[in-house]
Amino acid sequence: MGVLHMIFVLLVGVAIIFACIVDIFVPTPYNAINRDSEPRNHLFSETVTVGPDFENIFWFVQITDIHISKFRDRKRGPDLIHFCREYLSILKPQLVIVTGDLVDARSKDTTGSKQYIEEWQEYKNALTECSKYSNSRWLDLRGNHDAFNVPELRNPQNFYRKYSMQGGEHMTSYLHQYTTYFGKYSFIAVDACPDPGPKRPFNFFGQLNEDRVQQLIRYAEQSEQSNMTIWFGHYPTSFIVQDPPGIRHVMRNGIVYLCGHLHTLGGFVTDMYTRQKTGTLELELGDWRDNRMFRVLVVDHDLLSFVDVHLGDWPVILITNPKNAQFHSPFESIERIQLSTHVRVLVFSHLKILSVSVHIDDDILGEAKHVNGPLYVIKWNPAIYTVGLHTIEVTVKDSESNTKTVLQPFSLDGSAPEFSLIPRMILMMNIFTVGKFIFAVMVFAYILLLGFLRQSTNIRNFFLDGGGTVYYLFNRWLWKLWLTSRINLTYYSLLGSVLYITFGPWFAGEMLEGHTGVVFVWGIFVKGTFLPGSHTFFYGIFQMITFNIPLLLFVSNTVDLLYIASGNLKEIKARQIGRWQKFLQLDVPFLTMLVFQAYITLTEFPRAYGTKALVLGPVRTGSLILAVILHYCLFRLPLKSPSICPANRFTYSS
Repeated sequence: MGVLHMIFVLLVGVAIIFACIVDIFVPTPYNAINRDSEPRNHLFSETVTVGPDFENIFWFVQITDIHISKFRDRKRGPDLIHFCREYLSILKPQLVIVTGDLVDARSKDTTGSKQYIEEWQEYKNALTECSKYSNSRWLDLRGNHDAFNVPELRNPQNFYRKYSMQGGEHMTSYLHQYTTYFGKYSFIAVDACPDPGPKRPFNFFGQLNEDRVQQLIRYAEQSEQSNMTIWFGHYPTSFIVQDPPGIRHVMRNGIVYLCGHLHTLGGFVTDMYTRQKTGTLELELGDWRDNRMFRVLVVDHDLLSFVDVHLGDWPVILITNPKNAQFHSPFESIERIQLSTHVRVLVFSHLKILSVSVHIDDDILGEAKHVNGPLYVIKWNPAIYTVGLHTIEVTVKDSESNTKTVLQPFSLDGSAPEFSLIPRMILMMNIFTVGKFIFAVMVFAYILLLGFLRQSTNIRNFFLDGGGTVYYLFNRWLWKLWLTSRINLTYYSLLGSVLYITFGPWFAGEMLEGHTGVVFVWGIFVKGTFLPGSHTFFYGIFQMITFNIPLLLFVSNTVDLLYIASGNLKEIKARQIGRWQKFLQLDVPFLTMLVFQAYITLTEFPRAYGTKALVLGPVRTGSLILAVILHYCLFRLPLKSPSICPANRFTYSS
């Protein structure tokens, strides 16, 4: 029955993983996305044709993760001012959206975290300087770094209230509506920072309680009569912890959700875009901190287009009609493109533009003419391109003979390229749920394996028949693990350590300055508030991989090398091994594991949350103690205390 149960559990796990993959990666037909969300630009006149005129258009800018710091890269603030002087003065956007992490709030050695007033003052000074070069409305909100060590929203340490553009009026989420002669556009800021905001590292995931969710629902209802709703926040939706149906359901009538936080994952994932199952686009933007990136978004006849730009790149080119097929939305009317009369291109430059040439499918369409501001247009016949994907190419030449070419796919029948696999995985999964699931599977498999082996009276029945190294190693390690599970000391010690990190408190420390919190894998208690587990599950996975599993393997190998057991484990006797064999096969692995565990025990949590986290740290500090005790018992027989390790043999399970 033990084998059947184990096989059943594995099959269930595989089925769950397969269901998640199918849900994320099987494409949804374009016309089936979000059936209850028809294009809502009813305020936009249906008689207006996408033609050559400079009308029915506006644009705005997004930047994210500025991380102004008093300790690192002192050019982040000055470069922001340079951006305003060199770019905003030319772009002249109606809005500038800043999606969090305005300041760095990390100590010089990066292990500690607090709000430094000097960083906030520098951000405020940058806003003041920027106002000299642009009249844009500045919509900023908090990121997790802006909430480090903030006990509550009204606490004096919440410098966002005083030194940001929106903090004085809006402490958390807010709604801003931009009204033009051709319609109204709603911008909803999503503040998912935990309240209270613990020190790092347990402040990486966003959280939305019921009150904040209801607030966002009200904003969504107030924006129902808008031409278009743009949502923006710091955390990707996959990093926001909330009860079902979740934030994606709340923002299901939004055309796009703009975010940051992930910093292009160190440059490995630069185009982090996807379309959620609700039809809402989710666009993560590369950071200002390391990459000096910003995004220009244009709403042209209620068609949303964007381009991501590095500081120093000129000119900035945006093809708004025909729109990039990859970013078609069920909230936009594709008929507008089908009935349009002109290709429309926005070109922003600090130099004079000499020519804007347009090609479609390698056939030259001609030279676009300048209309007004950044708009260039050229007449086209969309009826030629009604089926499938096509490519439009625009080449811009300036007065210094610099040329820049952009290409993008377009379609008039809803055809669209797929988004890349890794961005879809990152943005469409619920990462905290994935962490919780992996941790639970690891713990369950660990306990199931030890329990199954302990109940097996003759492990040889489960040996694999066959020759070769793989069969030998499997059978050998199965024997070692079985031997360990049948010994009371090792079985209960190893099992108890895993059960403890699952249910017991990990440590108590100064999660907030002046406030002690208690950390469990399933959540944090601090300042009378419970913050659900998120990042903690990944630390649990890390603890399992770096300590619990290596300790199991070490103990199993040690028991096998040091002791001889009879077939049914009626007796275990000491085995004589050489000094060098003991040193290489037992001492070196143990010391390696112990030194690594000691390093992270003495550094990570104590540096972040004080020495209390070291003294009152049953998981990390207790792991060291457990490892040393087991090492002593296994290598120092006989002992005086037969209750721990009997003098002549281990206590065993009959």
